[in-house]
Amino acid sequence: MEATGIPGTYFSVLGPLRARRDGTDLDLGSPQQRAVAAVLVLRHGRAVSMDDLVGALWESPPRRPEPVVRTYIWRLRHLLEPAHTQGEPWGLLQSVPGGYSLRLADGALDWELFERQVAEARARKAAGDTAAARHLFDQALSLWRETTLMGVPGPFAHAERSRLEERRLDVIEARLETVVELGDCADAATDLTALVETHPLREGLHYLLMLALHQTGRQGEALAAYRRVHRLLARELGVEPNARLQQLHAEILRHTAPAVSRPEVVTRQERAPRQLPNALPDFTGRAEEAESIRHALLHPTPEAVPIVLVTGMGGTGKTSLVMHSAQTVLSAYPDGQLYADLRGADGTPADPVTVLASFLRALGEHDAYISADASERAALYRSRLAQQRVLVVLDNAADMHQVMPLLPGAPTCAVIITSRNGLATLPVSLRVVLGAMSDEVAMRLFARLIGAARVDAEPHTAHRIVAACGGLPLAVRIVGSRLAARPEWSLADLAERLADERHRLSELTVDSVTMEAGFALGYGQLDPTARQTLRLLALPAHGVYDLRMASAVLDIPHETAKGLLERLVAVGLLESPALDRYRFHDLVRLFARRLALETDDDRIRHAALGRLLDQHLVAAAESYRVIRPGHAVDRTTLPQAPGAIRFDSVNEALAWSASSLDDIVMLLTQTASSHTDRAATLLLLLDAVLMNAHLWHQIIPVATLVADAASRAGDPRSEGRARYILSGALAQVGRLSEAEEQVSRAVEAARDSDADVHLLSLNVKAFITSFRDPAVALRLFREAAALARSLGNRSLEATLLGNSVQTRLRGDGIDEQTIGESLRQVRLFNELGDRQGEAFAQYRHGQVLARQGRLDEAVSGYRKTLDQLSEGEQDFVRAACMIRLSEAYGLLNEYQSAMCHADAGLLLARAVRHEQLEALALRAQGDALFATDRGKEATLRWRKALEIFQYLGSHADAALVERRLADGYPLA
Repeated sequence: MEATGIPGTYFSVLGPLRARRDGTDLDLGSPQQRAVAAVLVLRHGRAVSMDDLVGALWESPPRRPEPVVRTYIWRLRHLLEPAHTQGEPWGLLQSVPGGYSLRLADGALDWELFERQVAEARARKAAGDTAAARHLFDQALSLWRETTLMGVPGPFAHAERSRLEERRLDVIEARLETVVELGDCADAATDLTALVETHPLREGLHYLLMLALHQTGRQGEALAAYRRVHRLLARELGVEPNARLQQLHAEILRHTAPAVSRPEVVTRQERAPRQLPNALPDFTGRAEEAESIRHALLHPTPEAVPIVLVTGMGGTGKTSLVMHSAQTVLSAYPDGQLYADLRGADGTPADPVTVLASFLRALGEHDAYISADASERAALYRSRLAQQRVLVVLDNAADMHQVMPLLPGAPTCAVIITSRNGLATLPVSLRVVLGAMSDEVAMRLFARLIGAARVDAEPHTAHRIVAACGGLPLAVRIVGSRLAARPEWSLADLAERLADERHRLSELTVDSVTMEAGFALGYGQLDPTARQTLRLLALPAHGVYDLRMASAVLDIPHETAKGLLERLVAVGLLESPALDRYRFHDLVRLFARRLALETDDDRIRHAALGRLLDQHLVAAAESYRVIRPGHAVDRTTLPQAPGAIRFDSVNEALAWSASSLDDIVMLLTQTASSHTDRAATLLLLLDAVLMNAHLWHQIIPVATLVADAASRAGDPRSEGRARYILSGALAQVGRLSEAEEQVSRAVEAARDSDADVHLLSLNVKAFITSFRDPAVALRLFREAAALARSLGNRSLEATLLGNSVQTRLRGDGIDEQTIGESLRQVRLFNELGDRQGEAFAQYRHGQVLARQGRLDEAVSGYRKTLDQLSEGEQDFVRAACMIRLSEAYGLLNEYQSAMCHADAGLLLARAVRHEQLEALALRAQGDALFATDRGKEATLRWRKALEIFQYLGSHADAALVERRLADGYPLA
């Protein structure tokens, strides 16, 4: 939009920052307030965010810089518009989506007037009117008085002073070209002699000085000037003078240097190419990557062309990073910048031969001397760049074939390449692989786009929007631009739309820019096999694969799968975070899954998911075999799964479960209805890993889905398995009434369809009953144990015996049968080689010993249990063992040890989210505190334990705590 500022207000930055209104100078206030004004003036007409203003003022901002900046804005507004009416919008310094914007009238800034006159001067010179060009250059330069933004502090002003000074020197050089061309070489030589002393590394000035001296007959001085610049460049930079200087030196030696009157002077003095696109004004983050690029370009090795390669999937901001980084090194490459969009991702990559021609023209070569032969063009290109310092930016490269002819040969030049292709064989100085931005950086960018005020008003919703963008800068820019253009929109409206995965991609579009378009470009480069590979791999809800899982989904050998996956990585549709590991970005997965639903029929899609289920089934069965040796799961019929995983230890099996469980839960959610029988079996096979990590909360929703799907399908075997897991999970988290309903259905469903699951369900049923009627539960456990023994299932028999012992321990005493059952459960697990089962059994037996008064033996047993389990293994059992140790040490009057173990047990109980154990630990803490005369603290622990026991319906445990409160320390 064109600026529509208030007439009569004028700003000057070409010297001290000044403002005038109707001919009267305005006092812009303190140095920091002037720094705020400088940012707004130099970016007038564009939104300037709060982050921009803070960054302009301070290298290290104060703790709360925003109020300070808002104060400066308020003062500037009243200074610029003293007659402003309260309640009316501000005319000059406006609030806009994304921050603030200063709207100046046309011609109200001396810098813009300067640029307009320079542009007109160049146009006149190109048209052959050199005298008019010189006059316009003189007018433009007369606007400069002193150092730009003199007296304005802050990082922004410092950077702008350097940039504007470089611009002024460019124009001075252009003016002196016209002076030499018009024949005023003596005057030019005088000015140039002073300038090369002040700016010794600007080779253009040295060229003009040599030419002016030569044209005035001072060949000796011209040659001496060349020797000086030659020594200077060798000493300071370790390089030769550029090709233009060397050529002029040779012509002076041969007495063939161009005369002033020859028209070739105009055509030989082409300006250095400046082809880089603008950098984004609101570029955010990537500081480490930008600094690495800057260092690589400013400190290259002397013998090789510095090549920086920036790779990453579409939308990660490769080009933005490069343009931002390039702006910081332009002074090191004074002979210009060449830029080409090689269109590597859009299916119509640029022909490098054509690009070479455009580069040669930019370097001043006439068409007549540009050969049609590719190798000759490349050779001429390298020759023109020899001894020059030019920065070449090759954006969006397709492959090595496209890039290689465009690389300079001279180490004085540098190249930056962006590509979705990794270009693995390219010899680079620096390789930068861009992934998604962090949540923090993405939020900063979002706030700069829509304004911090809107983010602060709806912070949680803003985080939901940014999360839906998956950390891709392009996606954040799209949603930010949409919201900035519609300040009346609520963030919640857009967040709801983005939350629906089916429509998320269609929401990530603004004007003609879409996320989907970038993905479609890469997809369009694939052959039909690679396209189907992408589609099938996107079907599972998770987006991470190893080769084994990928080849299972695709139903092809590992090596074939690897080639296809690497092809997808090459076009930026898949990432490879580690060797033989691959992952989707969420947005790419949504794009590919939608294509799968549109392209592949149900049979193909269901088969792919089924093969993945089979892999997890076999792996889960293997983990169960290792964690619970001798269990009935060995009798489960399993599918064939090529390359099935094997575990050599419990730790390996647990590591697999820790890395795979989230993916399995997502897959089970997807396949509960379409592959119900296998989903139910996989749930059953997860029993061991769920018990180890006590992840029952996580499995309840998906177990409900599978159980209900099996019920609808009339599949009692699958229903029994799913409801067994569901009832056990509910019981473990204390939802006993729900667990009782589910286990009754599990017992009924498995009665005639699955003997082992029927027994397992009876175990859960008895466990639930033990909280209400221990005697009935004890009978159920013992009957089920006898049945398991008759079926030869020694592992389940040991489990049932252990639960029988646990139930008896909740009562007032134990008998000989309980002692015998306790010893038998320890022996059975030992004979089976079930280390975790034996540890749990040993823990129970320690309780039996403690109940018999054999406290030292009980402590030894608990210690043995802890020794058998490593950290992170069966934390539920370890927590319980810590609590029982606390109780034993308390009875042994070792109260310090009792307190330490109660504290440790409480931490572990909370870590596994087991409320029953948490209450037991609180009770043990209370006991230890009371024994050390800290009664008030003990009461607080007991009261909390009582609340939990009452909530869980653990009446016996609650009664024990109530007795402590009544007898030990008064409740009131």
